[in-house]
Amino acid sequence: MLMERVRSVTKYFMWFAVIAFVFSMAIGFGTTMFWKGNKKDENIIAGVNNETITVKEYADALRSRLQSISGALGTDPIRERQISESVINQLITDKIIEDLLRKRRISVSEDQLINIIRENPPPEITQNPDFWMGEQFNYDRYFELLKDPRAGQFIMTYASQIAENLPMSILRGEISSMARVTSGEAIEKFFEDSVKVRIEYIRLPLEEWKSEVASMSEEDFFSNNKEMFRRDYLIKMGYVSFPVSIDEETIRTTKELAISVTERAETDSFDLLQRQYTYFPDDRALLNGWVKVNDLEHDFATALTGMRKGNVSKPIKSDKGFHILKLEDRHRDSVEVKEIFLPVFASFEEFQKSSTEAWNLVKKLRSDSLPEIPEKYNPQYISLGKGALPDISVNFGTFLINPKEGDVSYPLIGEDGFYVFWIEEKEEGIPAFSEIEEEVRDSLVNYEAAARAKNYALGKYSGDKLPRKPEKGEWGRTPYFTLGNHEKYNIPAKVAFLSLNIRRNEVLPPIRVGESVYVVKQIDFKMPDTEKLREYVPAIAMELQRAKETYSFQKWFYQYRKEYNIEDYREKIYE
Repeated sequence: MLMERVRSVTKYFMWFAVIAFVFSMAIGFGTTMFWKGNKKDENIIAGVNNETITVKEYADALRSRLQSISGALGTDPIRERQISESVINQLITDKIIEDLLRKRRISVSEDQLINIIRENPPPEITQNPDFWMGEQFNYDRYFELLKDPRAGQFIMTYASQIAENLPMSILRGEISSMARVTSGEAIEKFFEDSVKVRIEYIRLPLEEWKSEVASMSEEDFFSNNKEMFRRDYLIKMGYVSFPVSIDEETIRTTKELAISVTERAETDSFDLLQRQYTYFPDDRALLNGWVKVNDLEHDFATALTGMRKGNVSKPIKSDKGFHILKLEDRHRDSVEVKEIFLPVFASFEEFQKSSTEAWNLVKKLRSDSLPEIPEKYNPQYISLGKGALPDISVNFGTFLINPKEGDVSYPLIGEDGFYVFWIEEKEEGIPAFSEIEEEVRDSLVNYEAAARAKNYALGKYSGDKLPRKPEKGEWGRTPYFTLGNHEKYNIPAKVAFLSLNIRRNEVLPPIRVGESVYVVKQIDFKMPDTEKLREYVPAIAMELQRAKETYSFQKWFYQYRKEYNIEDYREKIYE
């Protein structure tokens, strides 16, 4: 038995290379597929190669997740759907990881578990002052705990955590071990955030130099500049949103409940009320302890101002619902606070109404009987490059991994409701001239306008003086900026980069950026001193190393998972 062996081992082994056993999977990939027909076994919700995921597995995992967040008002149906997507994605991820661990023969033996438990106490122990003597952790006291039969459940839970997480950590280490950050990369990152420059410039809009008469034909321009029109990967995607609305009656009812809870808090235990009513928000932890006043939301800090210890606030309304705070104690710039959160979310009826409307559109789009989207749906359109995602808070799954013209998503859940997406066009390579004739015409006009603007600038600004009131264009000057914050001052990235590569008072040759030509002069340049380099570069290198390792593993996993045959039948539980 593992428990008996842990208690019988007395020799202390130093094995610190594997203490990083906690790894949270954050691949972020989805597995959204299209409905492929009826599955023979209705108890199967998804599959990875020959491994299946049953509806019961999914339901148990979902129930466990929901129990940790639901309150007296139940669960937000939108959030429940988001968690549902997350649960299925995680179950599929787990199946792939299990297979990868088997193939690489990565496992944790009982002896390894024993050693790790003995030599790496869990945070609950290392943070407990009872196990410290002065400034040193008292391992003898920890070993006594391991021998205590009453600690059996604690030890088994800890062993289970290690057995579950350590193989994943080892796998991640094997894959990302080749990712190395060079000193040059660290210094480059340091410069990006620390090297500052000030510039003045003249921006010449191309509009002032455009002409309807071109010096060459559009066909010749296209023939000579074909690479300018290459599409590495471009899709045009349409979508329709179906918001899930919150009615005034729901807001009123929730407010009345919040007032009732506040009144009960005058006589009843606040802790008891917290356990009975509170709902756990998805964007932060509940207030339940000491916190800096400056870190509180403005409305919370205002409500606590002047409040006596032990008092309970009136309900505080936010975008998410109503908050009730109890001030336990106050010390200088900190307060000890407990919070009850009563959310305001849409009713299941409103949720189901939006879902039904979204499904109706999906069925119409998939039936191929609809030549155009009716105006009543108010369709929106987006163009995306390879690997890009729309700025919409939706888990797209594999919908955009290998999109094809005509693909239609099932209703995907967002922060405010449902979204239906479809692929209208997909372009790769160089289109034929006949397909992009208008684009070629615009490019030719801009190309020649830029040449005229550059010639004008070269003739006008040959010295190091840039007039503040130019005859054409506009003059501007910036405060100090870095490569990390140039957008704040409306400076294009190309201009910002070149500004850092010229001498003080030097003027760049005219450069085109988008629809403008820039003439740039560097006014001043600030470089960090040697001491700062020595102080910050090692820390930056460590941060980059962690990021590079994470990216390396995610990229490897993303590519590897394509080899798996993933079957996803989640539509049948959503429709």
